[in-house]
Amino acid sequence: MLQRALAVPLHRAAQRAGPILVQGPRSSGKTILLRREFPAHTYLPLDDPALRARARQDPASFLARLRGPAFVDDLHRAPELVAYLRTEPPVGRHVLASSVRLSLPVPTLELHPPTQAERERRPAVSLAMLGHFVPAAVPGAPAFPAWSAVRSFLDHDLPALVQVRDRDRFERFYELAAAHSGRVLDLQAIAREGDLSHRTAVRWMAVLDACFETLRLPPAPFDLGRRTVRSPKIHFLASELFESRVVSELFRNAHHAGVPPELAYWRDSNGLEVPLLLLAETAPPLPVAVAAEPHPTVDSRLRRWMELAGVSHGALITNSSGPARRRGILRYGLGQL
Repeated sequence: MLQRALAVPLHRAAQRAGPILVQGPRSSGKTILLRREFPAHTYLPLDDPALRARARQDPASFLARLRGPAFVDDLHRAPELVAYLRTEPPVGRHVLASSVRLSLPVPTLELHPPTQAERERRPAVSLAMLGHFVPAAVPGAPAFPAWSAVRSFLDHDLPALVQVRDRDRFERFYELAAAHSGRVLDLQAIAREGDLSHRTAVRWMAVLDACFETLRLPPAPFDLGRRTVRSPKIHFLASELFESRVVSELFRNAHHAGVPPELAYWRDSNGLEVPLLLLAETAPPLPVAVAAEPHPTVDSRLRRWMELAGVSHGALITNSSGPARRRGILRYGLGQL
């Protein structure tokens, strides 16, 4: 059975009084994990029509009838209950799960498809240690097979989030947007390619955000005396693009450790770029260069940014590991994250 790193922060959060929310994309393993970790909780799946009708018709009564801790699955399928919880969080150690991003005033964790570290049954490199520590090679147990991407949100969640009269056009939009993974987001260009209005492209991209398909990296909040790009950068979390795979792996590792990451990127008008910056209130930003194959240009650009920012540590992530440290830059292979 695949052990999920989120189990530890999940139980830590559950020790507090009040409910917790676990959200993440469909087929990421939320139901399996929560039923395994909380076997004594009453299981209430809101894909059951009768249960869903009760939750939608009278949310207060639905919650009041709960006797003991409960696990309410597919919470997003009862929007009236979600609205009620925004103003009246229930009393009790309940566990809520959603495949659509929600905003509730309760402790919230995210579960995504398994990371490579989880599939290989080894600890992941934490973001706090990235750039400061390279793990030694440790022979691990055989890896679980890669988690295949499932776009079941198209059938289950899309109709409730937005009206789409022509599903083929939405799927075409999805493919066009996914082709922009790793680029500065240009919704106008995607709309033109898909023969859509800009307004429609904005609404449909919001659906992908809500269903955990995408991650928008904001531009870093400092310019270092340069004219910088101010638009976000888009990454599809299931993309095969190497840069997006690296960002996705680090993003999911952090969430599964119960530490939501603060990520950004930096690019100036002359093309100097750091594709990933790890931000923290108590430490200098850590610049991360990403290249499938190492190249002297990648190294020199990273060093140039480190000089501009006055930071002494950086990281380079490639397809394969190499010399562990070189003048303040630690090199990692994607399989070491």
